[in-house]
Amino acid sequence: MKKIVLFGLATILALTVTVGCKKKKDDGGNNRCGESEIKVTTIPANGTIDPPAPGTSFPLVVNVEAMPVSGASITVSARTEGGNTTPYFTTTLDNALASNSFTINNTPAGTTCIVDVLVTSKTCNTNQWKGSYRYSAK
Repeated sequence: MKKIVLFGLATILALTVTVGCKKKKDDGGNNRCGESEIKVTTIPANGTIDPPAPGTSFPLVVNVEAMPVSGASITVSARTEGGNTTPYFTTTLDNALASNSFTINNTPAGTTCIVDVLVTSKTCNTNQWKGSYRYSAK
């Protein structure tokens, strides 16, 4: 009887040590290379549809609220909605700050356009934030 009890206790101890020492994914399985998730807000806000406005230049502010320790880059591109996926405006900022201002130029009049924003960690290209919004020029 003592052998069975000792064997049971040894088995429980071995399982406890195995489970306790097992390496856990430090990024929650989200492919962020162990970095904190990038958090961003934009003005105009992500997912919004801005009303038509006069002019061909439009401001965009990208605020990085949770920046990776190594820094991040921001790519902004604008394209017309519909079949044409070629952007008429693209820019990349290699060293993002907490607040970043952009001006989208050459907006075609009378058509809905989509602005895509991509913020990517400098050391882990799978740690990204993606957002977009729609706008148009009168």
